Amino acid sequence: MLEARVARTREGHPQHTALLGEWAIGKTTLLMHWRRRLEAAGDRVVLTMAYPQSRDDFLAALAGAVAAETGGGWTTKLDLEVGLDVGVAEARLRKPALQVEKELRTALQRGAHLGDHHTLVVMVDDVDLVATPGDALLQLRAIALELYATDIAIAFVVSASPGLFGSIRGAHEPLVRFFEPVTLGPLAGAEAAEAITKPLAETGVAFDDDVVKEIVELSGGRPYYLQKLAYFAFDAAERGTVSRAEFAAAFERAFASVSQEIFAARWSVMAPVERQVVSVVASETAARSSGEIEAAAVRLGIRPAATRQALHRLAARGHIDRLANGQRGRYEVRDRLFRRYLELQP
Repeated sequence: MLEARVARTREGHPQHTALLGEWAIGKTTLLMHWRRRLEAAGDRVVLTMAYPQSRDDFLAALAGAVAAETGGGWTTKLDLEVGLDVGVAEARLRKPALQVEKELRTALQRGAHLGDHHTLVVMVDDVDLVATPGDALLQLRAIALELYATDIAIAFVVSASPGLFGSIRGAHEPLVRFFEPVTLGPLAGAEAAEAITKPLAETGVAFDDDVVKEIVELSGGRPYYLQKLAYFAFDAAERGTVSRAEFAAAFERAFASVSQEIFAARWSVMAPVERQVVSVVASETAARSSGEIEAAAVRLGIRPAATRQALHRLAARGHIDRLANGQRGRYEVRDRLFRRYLELQP
């Protein structure tokens, strides 16, 4: 599907993509894999990562990343992170919004015209970390449409949590039509088990069946969790096998690694009220209505209106799961590893 969209872009009919999926589902890995495929086909690709920042800082950083990546002055490949490296220097200048947009437009024009490459593909990972992702996407859309009118074909690919468009409201339909969504889901039970056992076949190490089952259940089918849990279990193998005893110790090391690499960052970007509300949601394994969560939050001194707003933001960013049940919905934390992390927070 993604290859076909770039092929249409090469033919002068740009198609843009929003790659949506939960945390640890493999979005970043897929973008990196796709970049290698496109570069092998002769396309020029910019792969960047977003960070919590304002819309203008994001656009300024993206302009710097595109200019550096497509300027021809680099002797080695760099994955420039938006908000860091060149981007942070650009952002700190606090340039007027119009100047930021002009610089990004110019960088994209130069990148698309450089050499004999078929097209320019700009990938932005975790775009929903930007303070106002809807505004940022609308600006990318406007710039792309302006360039298309001058026969410049650029394809944007952004990745985010499944709630990206749900938080945009008024601009929802135009953005969904422009950034056509592709959703990644978790692996089913049998597929997740095969992802563990198949790589083991040539190693001389085997996991007990109940260990495989436990890894599958703990991961929820998320490839990143599968990789981490299985890696530390493999490292703990004794005499060529991994039993529940070995896995118990390996799990703590795997959990510590995932907490440091993913959960600590998720926790740090939450407002104090959001931290309290997400902890209330995680305190129960079953989904609860917003009314029940509001009542529990009142005992912590949080007003119902503030709880409702926090639930909306947490669901939009993928920290909690919202189940459709009327207009108010029900909420839970399905991610067992993240729920355990929340239970350990003071």
